[in-house]
Amino acid sequence: MAIRARRALVGLATAAAVLILPASALAGILPASALAAGETMTVTPASTQAGAGTSVTATLGFAAGDTPKTVVTSLAPGMLGNLNANLSCLASQQLTAACQIGTATAHSTVGDVAGTLYLVPAQGTDAAGIEFVPPGPPLSNQYIGVSLNPNAPGGLNLTTTFTNIPGVQITGFTTNFTTLNGQPFTRLPSSCSAATSSFTATYYGATPTGSASGSFTPTGCASLPYAPALSATETKDHKGNGVTLAFGITQAANEAASRAIALKLPGGLGINLAADVTCLTGSGSGCVVGTATAMSPLVPSAALSKGTVSLGGTAAAPTLTIAFPAPFAITLVGNVSLAGTVAFPDVPDVPLTSLNLTLTGPNGQKAFTTNCTPSTTTGTFTSQSGVSKNATATVTRNNCPTASGSLSGLAAGYPKLRVKATQGKGGTKIASVAVGFSGLKFSRSAFVTHKTCVTKSGQKTCTTTTLIKGLGLSGAGAKSVALKGGKLVIMLKKPVASVTVNLSGPLLTETASLQTKVKKHKVKTLTVTLEIGTTTIPLELLAH
Repeated sequence: MAIRARRALVGLATAAAVLILPASALAGILPASALAAGETMTVTPASTQAGAGTSVTATLGFAAGDTPKTVVTSLAPGMLGNLNANLSCLASQQLTAACQIGTATAHSTVGDVAGTLYLVPAQGTDAAGIEFVPPGPPLSNQYIGVSLNPNAPGGLNLTTTFTNIPGVQITGFTTNFTTLNGQPFTRLPSSCSAATSSFTATYYGATPTGSASGSFTPTGCASLPYAPALSATETKDHKGNGVTLAFGITQAANEAASRAIALKLPGGLGINLAADVTCLTGSGSGCVVGTATAMSPLVPSAALSKGTVSLGGTAAAPTLTIAFPAPFAITLVGNVSLAGTVAFPDVPDVPLTSLNLTLTGPNGQKAFTTNCTPSTTTGTFTSQSGVSKNATATVTRNNCPTASGSLSGLAAGYPKLRVKATQGKGGTKIASVAVGFSGLKFSRSAFVTHKTCVTKSGQKTCTTTTLIKGLGLSGAGAKSVALKGGKLVIMLKKPVASVTVNLSGPLLTETASLQTKVKKHKVKTLTVTLEIGTTTIPLELLAH
C-alpha cells in the first residue's frame, strides 16, 4: 500500500498539471527531436461549443521505462477554469462536494489509482490550488499550486516535481474535469481555430526531455453573441484645462472575448506635451498615468481591481500599457497613433464583463487638456470568434460649463442672439463670458458714454457711465464690458451659476451679403464661440 500511495501522489501531480486554467500552449516551442521519448496527449471536451462551459477529459502518456520528474502543462489559450463558481473554496480549504472539480486516474506499471480533485486556497504566490484526496488511508493528500506563466501574459503554468519510486513507472494519467458547485468548471476558447494543448516532461533517468500536444476544434462561433458597449467621461480640473479621461467597456458574461480593441480619443482633447514628453524616452516602463479595473465571470472581483495604465515608447511611437498585478497578471499593450486612436491588437481570450480605464497623467500632472466641446468617442472591437463591432458613445463631461443659444432675425436684417452659459456639475461658478462669431460683427457705436456732474458744498463730482445699446444680461450684473479682438468680453460683478446674454442691434450687426445668403438659404448655420472662464465652447446655431 505504501507503493500505491506514492504512485497515487505522482498521478495527482500529473492530473493537476492539466487543470483547466488560463495558459498559453507550448506546442511548437521544442524541437522535433524532443518528441522521440514517446509522450502523447489528448484533450476531449464533452461539447465543442465555443465559449461554453463543459466537462473535459485529458489524458497524458509518458515515456516508457522511466518516471517523470517535472511536468509543465499549458492548455490552449482561452480554456479557462470557473473559479467564481464557488469563491469560498479559495477562502478556506473545504474538501466537500461543493469544491470538487473532477476526478483523476493514474496509470502505472503496477496498476491504476483513482482519486478526487478539489479547488483549494492558493499558497504563497500561487493563483489557485488543487488538493488531491485519495480513496482513504494510508494515502495522504497532496497540494498542487498554479502559478503565472512568465512567458505568456495572462497565462498560467502548473509545475509539479514528482517523487522517484524505485521499480514503478508512471505511464499515463487521465483527468476528467466536470463541475464546481454544480456549474461547469471548464470554459472553452471563444475562437473556432484549433485549440492545441501541450506539456513537457523531464525524467529521473536518461530519457530526454519530451513533449506532446493534443488538439480539438471548437465549433458554433456564429452563434456566440458579441456586443461590447462603450462609455466615456471627461472630468475637467477646477482650475485650468487639465482633464481626467475615463473609458468603460462592458459585455455580457456569455459573449465571446475580445481579440482586439481600438479606442478613439474624444474630440476637444489636447495633448499636454510638457507633461507627457518625460514618459516618451523609449527606455524603461515609461510613466504611470492612470488606473485600470476589470471584471471577469471566471475569477474573483478583487483579482483585476488594481491595474495600472502606463505611457511609454517614444514621441514617434507612443504606447499605452494596461497591467494587472499577480496573481492574475494580464498585460495589454496599446499603440497610440497620431490620429488619436489607441489600439490593443493582442488581447487574450479571457471573458471580461467590464474593463475600465482612468487616465490622469504623469507625476501629478494631466496627460490631456480639454476645451469641453461636446463630443463622441468610438470603439472598434474584434472578437476571438472573428466578429467586428463598432460602438459609439457620447462623452459625459463633469466640471465643464455648458452653453446653449438661439439666433434669429438674420433674413430680415435685424439679428438677435441669445446665449446661456451654465456652471458645470461640480465646476466653478462663472465669472466672465466672451462672445465671438463669424459673419456677424459688434458695433462700437453702440457704446454710449454719459458724464454726470453734481456740485455739492462747492465741490464738483462727476460720474461716467456707459450704456451699451443692444446688450442685456439676465442672472448677473456686468462689472465691465469691452470689445477685444472682435469679441465681446463681459466681466461679471460676482460669480454666478448661470448667466444669459441677449444681443441685438445696434450692438449686433450683419452684412448685406449675409442677409441675402440667409434669405436665399445659402447659409443655414452660424457658429458662435462662447468663452466661459478658460473654457471655449462652439455653438452651431440655425441661421434664419
